[in-house]
Amino acid sequence: MGFRRLDIDYQEITCCPLCGQDGAERSVLRRPSYYFARFEIPLPRTGVALLECPHCSLLFKSATPTAQSCDAVMLNGATDVWRPKTGEHPALPMMRPYMEGAESFLDIGASNGDLLAQIGARRLSAMDIVQYAPCKAVIDGRGEYIIGQLEKGVTWSNQPYDVVTAFDVFEHFLEADSAVSNVLAFVKSGGYLVIETGDWRTVPDPGSWYYTNLFEHQIFWTRRTFEYLQERFPLAITQYSLVNHKGRRAMGLAKRIALSAIVRLAPNPLFRKAMLNAGRDPGHFGAPGLVDHAFVVLKRLEAGSEAIQGRTAMAAAVATGDL
Repeated sequence: MGFRRLDIDYQEITCCPLCGQDGAERSVLRRPSYYFARFEIPLPRTGVALLECPHCSLLFKSATPTAQSCDAVMLNGATDVWRPKTGEHPALPMMRPYMEGAESFLDIGASNGDLLAQIGARRLSAMDIVQYAPCKAVIDGRGEYIIGQLEKGVTWSNQPYDVVTAFDVFEHFLEADSAVSNVLAFVKSGGYLVIETGDWRTVPDPGSWYYTNLFEHQIFWTRRTFEYLQERFPLAITQYSLVNHKGRRAMGLAKRIALSAIVRLAPNPLFRKAMLNAGRDPGHFGAPGLVDHAFVVLKRLEAGSEAIQGRTAMAAAVATGDL
């Protein structure tokens, strides 16, 4: 099987894509190539450093694919990488407290519609970079299928949702500031944005973390970064819990044993070569018990709420020098 080499264009990044501050190097990627779908994608000759923003603590790569290169790779490989899953969606148990009374629901990065198929909301919609036939069948006649890149803005109904989910999405953004602003437009006043993404402060060396070594992952969050969102936007952090990745949470015993073996053998050159020849990168796997993700719930504050009034008063005091 193997991989087909694909050379792409990269862009240099020195400033935080969320708040614009200069970053400081925390680690570097030590691999020569990414592997995505059927492609081997060489890293830039200068390598890729991981930079931390001193203001919002976002971790970001010093070189990312250009938007055009990213689009080309994703359009040709996304449906091969993200395949349908069976059984109860592993995020459902943690989501249920925020689903009570919700009549409208949007899943960003809906892929094959595995989560949407298990949601009973009256209005059910999906958003993704490409269309998946199984997902289209799930939402047909119940909502909208939004296609496009969040950084660029998308065409949609402009009718916000009670609950919006984004599982393993927030690490993909090339232009985080505009992407987050566009995500928040989907959420009703008083509604919830439910996110799961990697928390880079859970690992000792982010450069050796499997999550940073994925082609499609450009930025990495931690609690301080979500607190920055809370300070900037009309949001309140309702829940922040460190969890195992949702895919590993639902993994059976046999698969957990196999995954443990892959992670243990991944540094071995012969094993790595055999895995790559079979079409899988052993560096893409995390240990079964690794708690390296954050389950985050953000509530969009209603206009006129005490929290928003307090922030407005604080900003005014800072501006006038009274604080």
